[in-house]
Amino acid sequence: MSNAPPTNPHTTGEAPQNPARWLVLFAMTGSLSMIFVDMTVTAIAGPNIGTAFGLTPTGIAWIANSYMVALAALMAIGGRLGDIFGKRTTFLAGVSMFAAASVVCGAAPDATTLIIGRVLQGVAACLMQPASASLVIENFAPGDRGKAMGIYIGISMSFFAIGPVLGGLITKYADWRWVFYINIPIALAAIGLVLKSWPVNHRSADRRIDALSALLLVVGLPLAIYALQEGAKADGSGHLILAQPAYLAMLAAGTVLSALFVLRQLRTDRPLVRLRLFADPRLRANVLLIGIMQFAMASLVVQGSIYAQDVLKYDTAKAGMSLMPMLVPVIFVARSAGKMYDKHGVKKLARFGTVVASSGLALWGVGSIVISYPVIAAGMAMLGLGLAFIMSPANTDTLSGVSGETRGQVSGLVQTVRQVGGALGVAFAAAVSGMASAFGADLATSIGAAILAGACVAALSVVVALRMPGPRHSPAAAG
Repeated sequence: MSNAPPTNPHTTGEAPQNPARWLVLFAMTGSLSMIFVDMTVTAIAGPNIGTAFGLTPTGIAWIANSYMVALAALMAIGGRLGDIFGKRTTFLAGVSMFAAASVVCGAAPDATTLIIGRVLQGVAACLMQPASASLVIENFAPGDRGKAMGIYIGISMSFFAIGPVLGGLITKYADWRWVFYINIPIALAAIGLVLKSWPVNHRSADRRIDALSALLLVVGLPLAIYALQEGAKADGSGHLILAQPAYLAMLAAGTVLSALFVLRQLRTDRPLVRLRLFADPRLRANVLLIGIMQFAMASLVVQGSIYAQDVLKYDTAKAGMSLMPMLVPVIFVARSAGKMYDKHGVKKLARFGTVVASSGLALWGVGSIVISYPVIAAGMAMLGLGLAFIMSPANTDTLSGVSGETRGQVSGLVQTVRQVGGALGVAFAAAVSGMASAFGADLATSIGAAILAGACVAALSVVVALRMPGPRHSPAAAG
């Protein structure tokens, strides 16, 4: 398989550029925005949902975490199903299921039903997201893919950041159930746009799926993440619950099953996830960048929401607005970063973005400890700017370098690493915050320590960016 992006769609088995490609892009952007906003919109609404259902803080956390764990465990399977049944078919199934699951969440009479609905949303998102990224790549010519992916990622990242704002406003002025109902018109619009544009439904010649690999992934990864997330709290004696034998056993079992999954992917002829693709240094660097940054930033919206309400004493609407500085650079820079990728490739952008994002995280952490919102806001803005130069170019570079037949599976691989990084990042931040609290730190210092720890992890992305191989093609010439 060639590691360089194809230079001519007619010679690589890809369809010519779709005349209705902008309708496809709008549909995919809307769907990804739903996925992203549902990662963060419940951060502010969580306490109100907890009050409605009488939930403990752990129960409130699982309203968000159940969605993220489903994403982490099933994203690769969703990518593979896209290869088997076609991206268009899989996308339509996923977006329809997401709308139905949103109705379940909004109408939930109890917490159990709500969490089931959240898991179903996660399953649907795993069908949508790998297929949507592949459809954007497949319907645009190589020279226009960076611009298209900049719009796709940039607008969607904006909704990721605006989720707490929407959650705060909806919760304050309407009702928390509308946090989920707002997905329905977006899903219906996405379905209508796909039916209108009708993109080519590429299917892989190999339509088998490794059931044992799927089982190892679906059981092992959630088990490990559950142990980390549930165990990353202090008990009555100030010790981490994770140190208890039951949680250690769950963590060990989940880790072993996940390791067996990895070994099976490397040894079988038809893996569920083509981990051998990591042998390509460009793909490996891109995926590591995405995974590391997601690990470092995944917990920030939740941690930032708690900080705004419990330390700064903001109401729900103001708490959501307090996270806006991270949004502004994403809105105004992501599209430009996509265009810059078309001209220069990913390496220069990643080197700049990783330094700025890591520095922004560190500044955010310091501002949290000294309780200075202006410092926090400056850190947020730097983080948003850095992310705009990392996420879209790295994603575009990865998906442009593979054939249309396997693009769904590669997209699933990228998003699996991203979601696993995010889920582990949430658990990591909770563990750091919990340990800081156990040693007597106040809430501001505990959250600041968790953010600073994330900045240390993010610094690893700088090393990855510095060691990235140079482009083997001229992106601008590819079209």
